[in-house]
Amino acid sequence: MDTTVEAIVLRRRDSCESDRRLTIFSRELGKIEVVAKGAKKSTSRLRGSSEPLSMAAYTYAEGKKQRFVTTAQPRSAFHGLRLDFDRLNLALSWGETLGQVVPYEHPFEEVFDLCIQVLRYLETVDAPMVALAWGEVKLLELTGFLPSFSRCVLTGSKILESEAFFSPKAGGYIVRERAGDLSDRYLVRAEALMGLSALAERDGPPVQMKFTYEALLALQKFWEYVCEAPLPARQHLLSSLRSPT
Repeated sequence: MDTTVEAIVLRRRDSCESDRRLTIFSRELGKIEVVAKGAKKSTSRLRGSSEPLSMAAYTYAEGKKQRFVTTAQPRSAFHGLRLDFDRLNLALSWGETLGQVVPYEHPFEEVFDLCIQVLRYLETVDAPMVALAWGEVKLLELTGFLPSFSRCVLTGSKILESEAFFSPKAGGYIVRERAGDLSDRYLVRAEALMGLSALAERDGPPVQMKFTYEALLALQKFWEYVCEAPLPARQHLLSSLRSPT
């Protein structure tokens, strides 16, 4: 029996001569793997809907070992992202991080809604870097990994240093006196951590935010710890961005 889900493509890999293997994220089933047969061909009706960050209603059939897409009805290609290289890089980083942190075949409606919301922000707002930082903080919150940005996880005291130690293993900010035993600690500008803490309280990204680049940079090692995997698209993004002066 065929199944139809509305989903967004988080990852695309070539398979065989003309097929594409897709990681898609749906409201109903969560993250699943499907094969779009013939999608690499220029004449294929599945070609456009097999591109990363494309959203469609995918109908698939269950094979013995794999799911095979039979049809795809496009919903959105987020064209604003594809017309702006910087916005596209931000969105690809978002898709990569989300694809690593959510488990397979586990419905997560709030994260699905957040995914679409963040992509629309990245497509339209004047400060897309801020939108990405907000989305990442909300993703950490929804998945239960939100660190303590503004208070020491051991003592509960507020940040007083201009540069603060941050530890993924400990779960966030650590006062300098207690950070010596943590081998994974690293220094982060305090204003960046305070900015991330403020994002957690918001229902949408602010119009602007100081030290956004430093905030995204501060989260890189934390995300790698949470995902237990490298994040090359996110690392490439950080390498390509410039810290605001």
